[in-house]
Amino acid sequence: MTRREKMMRDLDEDIRAHIETETQDNIARGMAPEAARHAAMKKFGNVEQVREDTRKVWTLVWLEQFMQDVRYCARSLRKSPGFTAIAVLTLALGIGANTAIFSVVYAVMLRPLPYRDAARLVVMWETTPKVGTVGVAYPNFADWRAQSRAFSETAYFTQTGFNLSGVSQPESVGGYAVSPAFLAVLGVRPILGRDFTADEEKNGAAPVLILSNELWQSHLGGDPGAIGKSISLDGRSFTIVGVLPANFRALDTTDFLEPIGVWLQDSPNAAVGRGERGDSAVVARLAPGASFAQATAEMNGIGERLAQQYPESNDKFGVKVTTMRDEFVGDARPALLVLFGAVLFVLLIACANVANLFLVRSASRGREIALRYAFGASRGRIMRQMLAESFILALAGGILGVALAYGGIHAMSKFIPADMLGGATVGLNGAVLLFAGGVVILAAFVFGMAPVVQASQPDFQTGLKEGAKTSSASAAQNKLRGAFAVLEISLALVLLAGAGLMMKSLYRLMAVSPGFRSEQVLSASVDMSVRQYPGDTARANFAQRILDGVRAIPGVEDAGIGTSTPLFNSHSRSDITIEGMATLKSGDYPHPDEHKISPGFTETLGIPLMRGRNFTTADNEKAPPVCLINSLLARQYFAKSNPVGQRITFGHPGTAGDSEKTKWITIVGVVGDTKMYGLANPARLEVYLPFQQFPEGSLNILMRSAVDPASLTTALRGVVASVDKDQPLYDIATMNERVRKSVASRRMTLALLGLFSALALILAGVGIYGVISYSVAQRTHEIGIRAALGAQRGDLMRMVLGQGVLLALTGVAVGVVAALALGRVMASLLYSVSAYDPATFVGVAALLIGVAAAACYFPARRAMRVDPMVALRYE
Repeated sequence: MTRREKMMRDLDEDIRAHIETETQDNIARGMAPEAARHAAMKKFGNVEQVREDTRKVWTLVWLEQFMQDVRYCARSLRKSPGFTAIAVLTLALGIGANTAIFSVVYAVMLRPLPYRDAARLVVMWETTPKVGTVGVAYPNFADWRAQSRAFSETAYFTQTGFNLSGVSQPESVGGYAVSPAFLAVLGVRPILGRDFTADEEKNGAAPVLILSNELWQSHLGGDPGAIGKSISLDGRSFTIVGVLPANFRALDTTDFLEPIGVWLQDSPNAAVGRGERGDSAVVARLAPGASFAQATAEMNGIGERLAQQYPESNDKFGVKVTTMRDEFVGDARPALLVLFGAVLFVLLIACANVANLFLVRSASRGREIALRYAFGASRGRIMRQMLAESFILALAGGILGVALAYGGIHAMSKFIPADMLGGATVGLNGAVLLFAGGVVILAAFVFGMAPVVQASQPDFQTGLKEGAKTSSASAAQNKLRGAFAVLEISLALVLLAGAGLMMKSLYRLMAVSPGFRSEQVLSASVDMSVRQYPGDTARANFAQRILDGVRAIPGVEDAGIGTSTPLFNSHSRSDITIEGMATLKSGDYPHPDEHKISPGFTETLGIPLMRGRNFTTADNEKAPPVCLINSLLARQYFAKSNPVGQRITFGHPGTAGDSEKTKWITIVGVVGDTKMYGLANPARLEVYLPFQQFPEGSLNILMRSAVDPASLTTALRGVVASVDKDQPLYDIATMNERVRKSVASRRMTLALLGLFSALALILAGVGIYGVISYSVAQRTHEIGIRAALGAQRGDLMRMVLGQGVLLALTGVAVGVVAALALGRVMASLLYSVSAYDPATFVGVAALLIGVAAAACYFPARRAMRVDPMVALRYE
C-alpha cells in the first residue's frame, strides 16, 4: 500500500471516529439519533468532499515532486554534457532508424485501404503448374459468380489502355475494364456522376468512362461540369459518367474505368474463350459469416469441377484466393520485415549502450545516492528520479530521432521501388509519430531499468566511506555490463550476417547473364489504336515506317521491334503442338511465351543465334510462316533431333473443337534463352514469330547506338510523331535502367541492411570499448600489484585483450545461433546463396572479433602504462 493510500485510509477512519463520537455526545444531550448524526455530519463536513480535497492536495504535491525530479535530472544531465550528448545521439540513431522504416512498413502493410471493410475483400486468379498465377478467363468468372455462395458480391476486372489524343502531347493512359459491380464490391462511390449499370456488362455497351481524380484534375481542370462531356481515346469518343475519389487505389495504374461490355466488344474472343486469360482477375466480398478458409475451399471445388467440365481450356487450372491486403503488399513483405527487424536490433543495441553508460554513471554516483538515503529520501523517490532521467534522455533522443527520420524518409523515397510501395505515400503522419512515441517509452524502460534496479539496492557502507568519491561497481554490476556488451555483439552479428548474405546474393545475381546485351540500348513502347489501325496490313505498315525512321537516326547502329521484350513485364502465352507429337491432355502441351519481332530484334539485343538463321525482310506476309525457338524449348522437346526445319502450330490440332485451318509454322532457327521476368527468375519456353506475318497493336521499340542512348529520346519521339502525331510514346528507358530496376528492391534492402549493420557494428565496438575501459579503470590497483610482482607489459595486454575477446566470442556464439534460427526469414530474399552460408558466418564472426580486439587495444595500452607506485596508492 502506498503512502497516499494509507493516508486516505487513516483519514477516513479519523473522520468516521469523530462523527461517531459527536453523534453519541449529541444523543447524550437529548437529541434524537437522526438529528444527532445530522448535526455531527454538519459539524465535520461531507466525507467525500474531504476526500476529494485531500486528493487534490496530493495531486499538487505529486506534481510538485515530479517537477522537482525533472529539474533535478535536468541539472544533473547538464553537469555531464559528454554523457548526455552521447546518450541522446545514440538513442536518436536507434529511434530515427525505427521511425523511418516504420513509415514504409505502415504505408505498405498497415495503412487502411481506401475500401469499405477491406478485411472482407479477396482477389482471385487462376493458376497452372507450368506458369503459376495467370489471369481469369471471363467465362470462368461467370461460372464462379453463379456457383459461389461464400461471396456476397463479385466483380471482374482486366487491365486495358488507350491513347489519349486531342491534347497538346498525346499520352498513353492505363486503367481497367470492369464489371458493373466492381466499385460496389470495393465499397467505393464516384464523387461525381454515377457508377456503371448492369446493362453495361453486355457486349457492345455504349462507350462511357469513369475518370480517375488525377486525370479529371489534370486534363479537365477539376470541372464539375465534366460529367456528360466526351473525351477521345484511341480515336473514339467516350462519355464521362463519373469521377473516382482522390484516394482510390487499384492494383496498378488507374487513369480510368470502362464497363466490361465495351472491352468485350473490342476483344470478342474473351466473351467465349476460356483460354483467353490476359491480365484479368476477380475481386469479391466475403458473405456475412463466411471465412477466408471457407471461401478458398469452395473456390478450389469450383475450379476442380470446371477443369472436369472444360478439359480443353481448364485442365490442371486451379484458383488462387488472396486477401486484398496481400495483393497490395505482394513480394515486399519479406524485405520490409527483415528491415524492420534490423532497425529493432539497432534500437536494442543503442539501448544496451546507453544502459551501460547509465550503469557506469550510477556507479560513480554511489556516494551521492547513499547520502540521499541517509538524509531520508525514500527508495521510491530515488528510483523515480532515475526513471525520470531516462525518460528525459529518451524524449530528447526521440525528438532528434524524428528529425533524423524526416530526412531519412525523404532520402529513402528516392530509391524505394515504386512497385514495392504499391501507390502508397511514405511520410510522417499520426500513426508514425504515435509509433515513435511508443519507441521512446520502450527505450526509456529498456535502458533505464538497469540503473533503477541498481539504485534500489544501495551499498551504504561503501557509499558513505570518506574515500568513496567514485564508488566501484559490484561484481554483479560488472557482469550486467558484460551481458549488455554480449547482447550488442550478438545482435550486430545477426545484422552483419544478413547484410553479408544479401551482398553475396546480389553479387551472384548481377553475375547472371540475362541472355542479352543491355549496354547502349534504348527502349520504348507504342500501342496502336484498334480503330485507327484495324487490320494486320495497317499495323505492319505502321511498325515498318517506325522501324525505318529509327534506323535513320544518326548514331543508331541497329534497331528492332517486338511485342514482348525482356524485363518489360509483358507477355503472351499459348499452347503449341509439335508436328508428330501424340495428342496430349490440355495441361500437358508446351506453353511458351510468344513474341512477334522484326528482323534486327535479336541482333539489337545481342541474343545469340545457336542454330539456323534469324528473321529477314523476306519473312513477310506473303512468305510461308516461320519461327524461332529458344534453347530451352529445343532441349526439352527436340533433345534427339535438330529442331530447324520441323514444324509447330498454336493450339491442339486433332482435338474436339479445333479449327480445320491449322497453320503450321516452320522452325528456322534456335536462339539463346533470355531472362524475361528478371534475373532471379528462370528462363521460360519461348517462340519468336515475324511481326510482318503476325502483327499486333502493342510493340516495343529497341535501338542500339554508338552514343548515349538516352540522348536519342527526342529523336525517337520525332520519328513516332512523323508517322502519327496522335500516337504517344511511353515507358522510355535504357535497357541498363531496366536491369537495375529489376534488382532495385534487392539493392534497397542491401543498402539499408548494410547501413544498419554498419551502425550496429560501430555501436557494438563502442560498447565493448566502454566495458573494457571501465574495467581497466576499476582494476588499476590490481594491475599495479601485478606489475609490482613482475608481470610484463605483454601479459597485461593479453589479460585485457582476453577479457574483450571473451565477451566477443560469447556474443558471436549467441549471435550465430540467433542468425541460424532466423535463416528462414532471409531465404526468400536470397539468390543462389544458402541462408546458412558458412563462409559468410565465418567472415562476419572474424570481423566482429577483430572490431572487439581493436576496441580493447587502447584500454590495454593504458593498462600497460600503469605506474605500479601510482596504482598501489589508487583507490
